[in-house]
Amino acid sequence: MKNTLFSYKNLEAFTKAIFTKIGCSEEHSAIATETLLSADLRGIDSHGIARLTGYVRLWEVKRINATPDIKVIHETPSTAVVDGDSGLGLVVAPYAMKIAIEKAKNVGTGWVSVQNSNHFGIAGFHAMMALEHDMIGIAMTNASPLVAPTFSIDKMLGTNPIAVAAPAGKQPPFVADLATTTAANGKLEILQRKNMETPDGWVQDVEGHPSNDANILKKGGALLPLGCDREHGRVIKGMH
Repeated sequence: MKNTLFSYKNLEAFTKAIFTKIGCSEEHSAIATETLLSADLRGIDSHGIARLTGYVRLWEVKRINATPDIKVIHETPSTAVVDGDSGLGLVVAPYAMKIAIEKAKNVGTGWVSVQNSNHFGIAGFHAMMALEHDMIGIAMTNASPLVAPTFSIDKMLGTNPIAVAAPAGKQPPFVADLATTTAANGKLEILQRKNMETPDGWVQDVEGHPSNDANILKKGGALLPLGCDREHGRVIKGMH
């Protein structure tokens, strides 16, 4: 298959048009597009425009509200709870992060939790918003139970990504954005499109045996946590 290259402006216009078509306002379409395409710009193709069809499917089954009434339902000087009204996580998360930043400006720290939202793209985008204000940003989320705990069979955990962004003076900022699994579910979707297998240690089958099948989740299998097997884990022993 021949690869086709598109400019950022083309992708931006296309993505905005899709979000507008499902009913998002111009403002929300622009925010969602910036958030989504930030992944492609950073080389994280599993969480960029490749996920656009997934958001449309969620909207089609009414799991995404294209015109949400996003609001704060509880707050203190340093904390807040935001109700996303089932809006795009790509929009709700930046809304929450802006509140956290303002609270940090006022009292030194800001912590905001979100309910009734959806997939929010790369966690790193939201954490990095704090860098513009010379602040440390942290973004975390829960996720669907697709992960079997170490040496288990049942899917009980989410990929539960964690991102931290910290200023580093004259040096480039420190940014860490990772899933708590060996690989994010989006990485499997990329391999599926390429008809490729997963590396060892990413997934297991329904009986708990190691697998390299990128489609294994559709067959009852599970993602694996970081360092879950002996080949990818490490035991550190203390000695006197």
